[in-house]
Amino acid sequence: MEWVVVHKGNNPNLSEIVKSILEDNNIQVVLVNKMDSMHKHLMNGEIELHVNPENAIKAKYIIEKNKL
Repeated sequence: MEWVVVHKGNNPNLSEIVKSILEDNNIQVVLVNKMDSMHKHLMNGEIELHVNPENAIKAKYIIEKNKL
């Protein structure tokens, strides 16, 4: 199964908040951290939140509704 990216960003705290809100709405979320841990101060790379395709629309709606 191909997972869908519903959120990208370089703020680890915001990504965790979004992940938590989606999980509170019974959406399974996989966080993929593509930031280079050696150079976090450069902010190169992103953190992605992936969900099942069947939950993508609901997840995007929740993110939009919460202005995240």
